[in-house]
Amino acid sequence: MKTCIIGSGSWSLALTKIFNENNILIKCRKIQRTIDKFQNAQIKYTTKFSDLSESKYIFLAIPSQTVRNNLKLLKKYYHENGSIFVICSKGVEKKTNKLMSEVVNDFFPNNKVAILSGPNFSDELISNKPSASVLSSKNKSVLYEVSSLLSQKKFRIYFNNDIIGTQLGGAMKNVIAIACGLIKGKNIGENARAAIITRGMSEIVQLGVKMGAKRNTFYGLSGIGDLTLTCSSMRSRNTRFGYEIAKGENLSKLRKKCVLEGIESCESICNLGKKYTVELPLCNAVKKIINGVEVNKIISSLLSRPLQFEK
Repeated sequence: MKTCIIGSGSWSLALTKIFNENNILIKCRKIQRTIDKFQNAQIKYTTKFSDLSESKYIFLAIPSQTVRNNLKLLKKYYHENGSIFVICSKGVEKKTNKLMSEVVNDFFPNNKVAILSGPNFSDELISNKPSASVLSSKNKSVLYEVSSLLSQKKFRIYFNNDIIGTQLGGAMKNVIAIACGLIKGKNIGENARAAIITRGMSEIVQLGVKMGAKRNTFYGLSGIGDLTLTCSSMRSRNTRFGYEIAKGENLSKLRKKCVLEGIESCESICNLGKKYTVELPLCNAVKKIINGVEVNKIISSLLSRPLQFEK
């Protein structure tokens, strides 16, 4: 198959709805369950990485912390033949503090990479509702090549060449969303939520610029767009997690319900802040809450921070 998607979750299903063709191979763990979920007889399914060896386009639609292991398994069977990796996973890798493009580069340094990111709930894409997203790559030809695979009737694509900023915006917004959920759960008010979104955006921009991203990227779909959507809806799993923690739900039980990219990436993002000497008070506050510090104590600590000029 020319096009392959690694992953069988809601984002994989959403991708199949916006592709211009059905010549797609889904790499999944359980074929029958995936067939029942996708309900598309034209799509092919496999559990074997060896079946991906001839794929021209490989979409990574899996949790960020599983990307390395999947690529490690793929490397055994896959020969670098000019294929393009399209990263849909939003996160920063634990321990290494690497963006997903850097993880891909660890295994396939000669392959081209693109990032697909933006303010998109998968269920709305599946329902064919209008959406927009950013496709980012350092290679201009890759942008046109990959975008030709995707329907643009109700899925509007914009280009940029800032893969650092595009990825960082998608990863950090999940952490800020947890903070917004906490605010909602504690019924602190909409003023406070707006302040969290704004100050969260400042943290994203400051770290991103230090890492080599372009400031303007964060004022687009993969930055303020994705942040606004995720922080404004209880349909976001990260926002709902923050809300439920604020309501006194058990942290361990909540973490077992589903993969939460904000939790998985939070510590690595804070580590990047230390590395690039960028203060990240909101991200560090969320990290403390994830580690069990009482929510009210963290809120009081944030409110008592010294006054300063807005950055």
